[in-house]
Amino acid sequence: MATGRMNQLLVMVNLCSSVVEGIEHLMAYKENERLKEDTVTGLLTLEESLKGFMADKSVIHETKWMAEVIKTRLFVFDQEFKNRLYRWYFSALKELRNLMTAEVERCPVCSGKGVPHYGAVFYMEGGEADEYVLEPVRVFMKCRDCGNYYLAREENRFVNRKKGSHRTKARCERLLADIGEVAAEGTMLFIGEEKSPLYKEARKAGYDPQAMSLEEADERIEGGKEAYRIVLIDRISRTQDLKLILTQAAEYLAEDGILWFDGPDLDKSIKNLEKRGASMWKGEAAEVCLTDSGIEALAEKCGLSIKSYRHVGTASGRIEVIAQKKK
Repeated sequence: MATGRMNQLLVMVNLCSSVVEGIEHLMAYKENERLKEDTVTGLLTLEESLKGFMADKSVIHETKWMAEVIKTRLFVFDQEFKNRLYRWYFSALKELRNLMTAEVERCPVCSGKGVPHYGAVFYMEGGEADEYVLEPVRVFMKCRDCGNYYLAREENRFVNRKKGSHRTKARCERLLADIGEVAAEGTMLFIGEEKSPLYKEARKAGYDPQAMSLEEADERIEGGKEAYRIVLIDRISRTQDLKLILTQAAEYLAEDGILWFDGPDLDKSIKNLEKRGASMWKGEAAEVCLTDSGIEALAEKCGLSIKSYRHVGTASGRIEVIAQKKK
């Protein structure tokens, strides 16, 4: 799951292509008023979005110009206009590519600058050349500022991987026991899927969890939020909007409430890779991985304080965190 910003950039790329197709159609059939309105709307939407990303001013200006001339018909569909249309199109795509590169380098935890840290290359034998190497199947970036890791590339069309691993009953019971030591009773907000084993075990443990999906937690809700003694986030590493979700989750916390979440420990996975040659790229992809130092930076950004955390797992390690709202 990419960040909301990256998804918006992808939509903008598609919108650029749709706008060009619309203008090409107008050049052939000038009287299509509905298409003209849609094309102008698309260009103005692109202009506002480019402003929001603080894109190159010349690209923003040219997008606005294109919208104005289409809207007022102050143009002639000749070769000169066609050349200017394609110059705008390619400059807009180039700027969007630059913005995407910047987004890949932007840490989703602290907005610092990430650099490539780990890449798994998919190697195959056979074919005309007898052997060849494809581009990296998975690439993790490491933030220079907070030390957390995040996924920059995931190419899954080459490998038939299982969708994801499930928590065992024993592990669910153990982590609920950890939570019970800090908050033995009280209301619980469960951010995740109701079919999750963790949700089912929470019900068996006597809680009456109110369920909310990650997508719902990602939405900004102003005022009127119920306060919960326990907020539990399941599989938060499946999204790069981790900082936003944690910030939103903190707003649901009662003053003495606790927030639980966990994430993969990439340092431990890489050590296992070095020792045993374990294939990290065959397992479930995590959008964000945690580190010891990075947890503190993450909590600071989200208005939280870390009450405790622990490393669990042997083959593929995870870090489990219990946090509270900062006072």
